[in-house]
Amino acid sequence: MSTGGALMQPLAAVTPPRHMAHLVASRSYLSYQRAGLQDKLKHNPYSYIQVINPDHSREVEDPRGTPEFFREVRAGYDDFKARGWLKEAPGVEWYVYRQSTEEHSWTGVVCNLDLQACADGGLKTHEQTLEARETLFASFLENVGFHAEPVLCARPDDAPSAAEADSVLAEVVSASAHADFMTADGVRHEIWRVASNSEVGTRFGTAWGACATIYLADGHHRYASSLRLAAARPDLPGASRMLAYVVPERDLTILGYHKEVRNVGLSASELDAALNECSGCDVAAATNLEVTPSKPGQAVVMFQGRAWVLTRHEDSPEATDADWVNVHLLNRMLGITDPRNDDRLRHLPEPQKPEGGWAARAAAKPDRVVVLIHPIPFGHIREVADREGTLPPKSTWVEPKIRSALFIHEFNTTT
Repeated sequence: MSTGGALMQPLAAVTPPRHMAHLVASRSYLSYQRAGLQDKLKHNPYSYIQVINPDHSREVEDPRGTPEFFREVRAGYDDFKARGWLKEAPGVEWYVYRQSTEEHSWTGVVCNLDLQACADGGLKTHEQTLEARETLFASFLENVGFHAEPVLCARPDDAPSAAEADSVLAEVVSASAHADFMTADGVRHEIWRVASNSEVGTRFGTAWGACATIYLADGHHRYASSLRLAAARPDLPGASRMLAYVVPERDLTILGYHKEVRNVGLSASELDAALNECSGCDVAAATNLEVTPSKPGQAVVMFQGRAWVLTRHEDSPEATDADWVNVHLLNRMLGITDPRNDDRLRHLPEPQKPEGGWAARAAAKPDRVVVLIHPIPFGHIREVADREGTLPPKSTWVEPKIRSALFIHEFNTTT
């Protein structure tokens, strides 16, 4: 892995033409329900979903997850480029991207990260990864030769260059956007392109390029697989860099990631007794079954028509609420010793809350314990990352989620 200098670097990205961006860019493949995916494949020939599902539009019999299948993905990508549905920028640029919903707006920088600078401490992480997924993703990258989904990172608000970085960012977005469109999910997308050799681009590089440390918020497996590929294939031009979307720390949105356990082997009265014997917290029975955690340090447990509010003591040794729930509730009380692999445990991100709320889900599944966790403040995550620790799996749901193929970092894969 070669050293490339600054942590954050501009790139000549491959992007959809501005008049097609709303058609080409897609949500994550895993976010689609089967019916929605089939509808997208049937009715939108321009969607990047077509590229990563070559077995839908072409006679591809290679099994998914194999190098042969991934090479078919690359063939579909090359076809999109040949048709003009994806185009490489004429020069090296910085990209400012703003995503807006009715509730939130996030503005940040799309760029490349130098992987050697990341590995040397420039990118701090907080999640463990699974080796099998690392290997699979690395094989995908090696065979397709591009990153189509930037990892999400947070730039510290107290970084030495933060004030200047925010100033030049505000200057860029005060002008008209290069692309501005709405997608069917109600999200607005705006993109500004800044040539790196322009006056503003030079200032951009000085301010954002001076940032020596950022935090990985989402995309730990993509980062780990990129490191794996860069180490294994130093001969691949461009593989020593990784696509990223970097937003100021204050703008990051963190939502709760809740837990559901089945086959608990307890009655409601037995769970009540166990909760009241739990050390390190105060327990209160809730009369309102729709109660949710109101502040950090609180968790809500629901089971068989009953609910409890748990408030952990300030002197409890666990780093975060997710750690506390993992140790005291999942492990000691419900017998979940391996939260990464126990099939009795399901993780419930807050955006997937059912129409009737989590109380409705708990009522519909009275044999399961539902544990609601308050969103973990990013400051707690920073503390974990700074000491090179890790959070329990699926502890945070972080937004924004960035569409695939809106920005692509392509590198050469010839052997």
